Amino acid sequence: MELEKRGIPTVTLCTDEFLQLGRSEAASLGMPALPLAQVPHPLGGQTREQVLSKAEAALEQVRKLLTAAAGA
Repeated sequence: MELEKRGIPTVTLCTDEFLQLGRSEAASLGMPALPLAQVPHPLGGQTREQVLSKAEAALEQVRKLLTAAAGA
């Protein structure tokens, strides 16, 4: 959030289990439009390969959010 406040576009990764909480927290901190990319829960207890697979699946979503932020 600190980078966003400084004008540097970011995307916060959030598992689907905590996406609503992430949106609520961002709003309560005055950043309701903070870009959040959703990844499948859980991340903890997963193998390196499982986490990498989830990260790779989220890349397009992250790219779109960063591109939209840069164009704003």
